[in-house]
Amino acid sequence: MGVISTNEWMRKDFNRPIQMMERLKSTFNDTLDADMIYHHLLKHGMYSPNQKTKLTWEDLQENDVWEKTQSLFTAYKKLWGGPDVPIYIFPLMSTGMWNKKVETKSGLAFKDKLFLFYGKGIAEKEMEALLIHEYHHVCRLHHLKKDQKEFTLLDTMIMEGLAERTVGKYLGTKYLANWTKLYQEDKLREYWRKHLEEKHTIKRTDPLHDVLLLGSKGYPYMLGYCSGYYLVKNFEKLSVKRSFIIQSEEFLSK
Repeated sequence: MGVISTNEWMRKDFNRPIQMMERLKSTFNDTLDADMIYHHLLKHGMYSPNQKTKLTWEDLQENDVWEKTQSLFTAYKKLWGGPDVPIYIFPLMSTGMWNKKVETKSGLAFKDKLFLFYGKGIAEKEMEALLIHEYHHVCRLHHLKKDQKEFTLLDTMIMEGLAERTVGKYLGTKYLANWTKLYQEDKLREYWRKHLEEKHTIKRTDPLHDVLLLGSKGYPYMLGYCSGYYLVKNFEKLSVKRSFIIQSEEFLSK
């Protein structure tokens, strides 16, 4: 599988993204219609057709991102012994719609597929950082054998932290996401006691899960992401392959 020719899809249907999503219905076992798929992807960075995103798409074509991503995927799949999944690449939404900071990339991982959203001018190392992060999710989901509806807030936090720790392992701190540097460790310990210690077992289906993960509604920005990275960053020596299978609760026992 690997990188799918979404470039060819967009040649035909760039301005009709919902029509494009018809091709993805079978990957969701026909449980979602094309409109639902598109709106789910929109929440995670998928483009809306306009002049800015058209320019982004043209830039991605000139930059050969489909070929470069395939090379990266082939390398990491072999290195990690990971599953062979389809990868769907699309332009990132217009940057003006991200209200906290300008992003060059975003992604969405499932156990059996991967979506990557690239911004205009994205560097190859940024593509690699995104691929490492999102493909780590794929591998962990593949190995955990746990229904995502049963995921707790702690499971999600640890998943994000481990994925970003792996980016740092291969590419160094320069390519870590900005949210890894938002708070000092003493502040994160305080936030854990204040906001998360009693709530980390809530299920992914609980509306409070995303509120705490992203730090909305008055909670510290990116609270769950930052706390997850804090929990895994200083953990004992941990191989990448073990990071696919280690249980989330082990990070609370130190």
